[in-house]
Amino acid sequence: MPLTLKDIAEMVGVAESTVSRAINDKEGVSEAKKKEILKIVEEYNFKPNQLAQGLAKQETHILAVLLPGLSQGNYSKIIENIEAIAEKAGYQIILCNTHNDLTKEKTYLNLLEEKRVDGAVILGGEIADHHILNTKLRGNNNIVLVNRLCEEILIPTILIDSSYGSYLATKHLLDLGYINIALITGNNNDYIENEKIKGYHQALKEQNIKFNHNLIIETDGSRSAGYQAFIDLVNIKIPPDSFFITDDLLSVGLVEAIKMGGYFIPQDYPVVSYGGTIINSIIEPDLTRVIEPLSQAGKMAADILIKLINNKQAEEKIKVLRPSLKISDSTKI
Repeated sequence: MPLTLKDIAEMVGVAESTVSRAINDKEGVSEAKKKEILKIVEEYNFKPNQLAQGLAKQETHILAVLLPGLSQGNYSKIIENIEAIAEKAGYQIILCNTHNDLTKEKTYLNLLEEKRVDGAVILGGEIADHHILNTKLRGNNNIVLVNRLCEEILIPTILIDSSYGSYLATKHLLDLGYINIALITGNNNDYIENEKIKGYHQALKEQNIKFNHNLIIETDGSRSAGYQAFIDLVNIKIPPDSFFITDDLLSVGLVEAIKMGGYFIPQDYPVVSYGGTIINSIIEPDLTRVIEPLSQAGKMAADILIKLINNKQAEEKIKVLRPSLKISDSTKI
């Protein structure tokens, strides 16, 4: 077992506090005792418990990253960049998967209130609920939201304009002459998914295309749901002539269903997807897709949070980043 402060104190015959002062080069320890303690530290390669030290100082150099699920590919890119910026600043991160469960979210937020983490980045999910509001109102200011909105109070936020990304995707299909565009989404209670529906509506409205609610299918965001959505949609009274999918995994299932049905992309059904992760990149044909500035969002979130922790003024309270559309084989005829 590793050596502890208590072990060293017993070996030298002093109090644990004396060992701690010697290790941290503080006053109150004789030179003789200090040399004896440091010799043992070096001999046994003793490393203080950083978490315990941090708790004593009311800082841990640990950041919590709360996310609603691990299956969404776009979160991985954001987390990767949060971690990169955090490590450069001397922080570690812990991932807290809430599974869209507000009770779990509250439990993880307690880590911040109990000073067991220095700050938290909260990714995605529904509109910020009372747990986040209460945490903030109780003076826990080290919170940054990414792709999640708080309507009651101002919390530093990074938003990717998903409504605009969805608008670009839908408009692209409309410009190609398609009017019965199916929209396959994840959970509409999710703030971002709801924003994507708004963008879809906007593009239709601008071109005076009558909205057909039968062409929108809400799913759990899984691969199998994307497959089933195609089967359900091709059998409705006015079937779609094209598809816009708001999630990578849904895209995989949809493309499989189209191919299994004996159809071709884009000759029979052009497809536009949302997201530029590795999941999307292995689909054939290469899909036209909305690309989000995920790396930028992760870096900005970490940078703002670390500034808050160090009592530095964050440059912007709410920052909106815009996605772009990458046109590829799935809409080229």
